[in-house]
Amino acid sequence: MYKEGTYFSDNQRHLEDSEFKVKAIFRLLSPFLRRQEYSIKSYSDVGCGAGGVLLGLSKKLCESGVKLECVSGYDVSPHVIQLQADGVSFIHGDFVEIGKDSDLITLTDVFEHVPDPVNFIKNVSQKGNILAFHIPLDDCLSVNIRNLQREKIQNPGHLTFLDLTSALNMITAAGLQILDYDFSLETISAPSNNYTLLQKLFFPLKRVLVALNPWIYSKIFGFSLVVIAKVNK
Repeated sequence: MYKEGTYFSDNQRHLEDSEFKVKAIFRLLSPFLRRQEYSIKSYSDVGCGAGGVLLGLSKKLCESGVKLECVSGYDVSPHVIQLQADGVSFIHGDFVEIGKDSDLITLTDVFEHVPDPVNFIKNVSQKGNILAFHIPLDDCLSVNIRNLQREKIQNPGHLTFLDLTSALNMITAAGLQILDYDFSLETISAPSNNYTLLQKLFFPLKRVLVALNPWIYSKIFGFSLVVIAKVNK
């Protein structure tokens, strides 16, 4: 599905949510940058898709004073060859096999598509210092009660279904040290959460519930999680 290009037959797929994901990731990453705990000169986005997160986050990093010398997006889908942006390299191939070492690596809604996610994370992390994850949390009442796992396996191709605890456990099992995490609060306003009439009807309730207790919201409706982790070398 990915290598044959059918998943990204539209090379703009998922681009509409990128801005909100960037805001969520940068909110957790920026305190480490302000304290200058980690030097970031190179940045790679693994499974970059349409490139929205890569372009948005690299712009945010530069605006915050980070001087990026190398920005790269990797994807096994051939659509990536068509993507172009100034100062950015889009590379067709498996990052684990051909990727260059990077100070910062992002995995945005990626490892739930992989059959062996723990080893995938571990192998990717060997080429980085800091990893930032954006992770869908599909293990929730809304998905389970409607038996949507079968549908999600087909589209959008999720093979692993996680909640907050299992997502954190998976990253730790891959050998990374978690520095910080939070729910992707910004994405409550993303277009993908406001497509259908049912989503629009429930939107006011969702906003209130997210403000009161995002964990309860995640267990009922599902959510996404942002994790910043350090590679222990």
